[in-house]
Amino acid sequence: MLRDKFLQVEKEMTSFYLERETEVRGLVVGLLTRQHVLLLGPPGTGKSALTNDLCERIGGAYFQWLMSRFSPPEELFGPVSLKALENDQYTRVTNGKLPEADVAFLDEVFKANSAILNALLSILNERLFFNNGKPTQVPLQMVVGASNELPEDAEELGALWDRFLLRYMVQPIRDNKNLEALLLGSVSPNSTTVITSEELKQAQDEVTQVDLSPVVPQIISLTKEVARLNIQVSTRRWMQCRRLIQANAWLSGRTQATDEDLEILTASLWDDPSQISQVRQAIMAMANPFDQEALEQMDVAQEVYTLAIQADEENQTSAGMEANHKLKSVIKRLESLQKQTLDAGKSDARIASLLERAEAMNKEVLEICLGL
Repeated sequence: MLRDKFLQVEKEMTSFYLERETEVRGLVVGLLTRQHVLLLGPPGTGKSALTNDLCERIGGAYFQWLMSRFSPPEELFGPVSLKALENDQYTRVTNGKLPEADVAFLDEVFKANSAILNALLSILNERLFFNNGKPTQVPLQMVVGASNELPEDAEELGALWDRFLLRYMVQPIRDNKNLEALLLGSVSPNSTTVITSEELKQAQDEVTQVDLSPVVPQIISLTKEVARLNIQVSTRRWMQCRRLIQANAWLSGRTQATDEDLEILTASLWDDPSQISQVRQAIMAMANPFDQEALEQMDVAQEVYTLAIQADEENQTSAGMEANHKLKSVIKRLESLQKQTLDAGKSDARIASLLERAEAMNKEVLEICLGL
């Protein structure tokens, strides 16, 4: 029943934040593993809204701040106590600031300056804040960082970049139906499931009990494949990735990890956006090759659908006929892949979802381009 509550949170959020299924799963996994999440993308793509929503569903304190090059440490860590200064002590008053937060959202996180960076790094990694030279354990569960761009100074900000185990590229809404729903205001939150701090702690404990041994050989093979792609992943990062696999398995109701749980690592094993597709292909080929082909089929479907919908009036009929033919072919192939997936004893959830999307695309092409 505890797992069901987390899945309900995920369901509620994905039904409201359209085309954000991957990011929502990442945020939930981050919470279950006490790992930090980075959301990269243009303004207005819902990065702060996602974090705010998740925070409202769990107990504890929430801290949010928009960072700039000129942000003083006081904004994140609290002002220096004047009373303490009288006694020659440099002590910060941390009430309501990052050192007392359970979840934090740091917008434009890569604009952190050197005055903030060292203290921030120790909070993110060791969960320690040094106040007047004394280390204090902080209650932080997770920091969600957001940025419109990659860090400019890789040397100075490399350590901060590495602290975010889960990294997502957040794109604007692509599906016209979803955009229409947002414009018409027909999407609204239906309910808000709340998870207590005790339930979160229990879930985190249960995640650590998931048996990882069935996928250890695959993880070792993946380390070699990632190295072959010239992507540098530290041993520490691989060790942290274990928890992500366990959390993904736990959310799927399994006490043992399977190949399919490796997919969550797609968000962890890249340093440049150009590497994401390479990492995904390497993981999917190992975890579920049927899903990989299904995703490739959907890339084709999305391309022909977009061309047909955006065609001018003169070419709309011919573009619609061509798209209808290609989309039917994609749908037929997805149905075949779905059967092969089930015959292999694997989950067909992703292919079923992609098949539904492809059928919806074809229906829309028939209505808009061919008037059927």
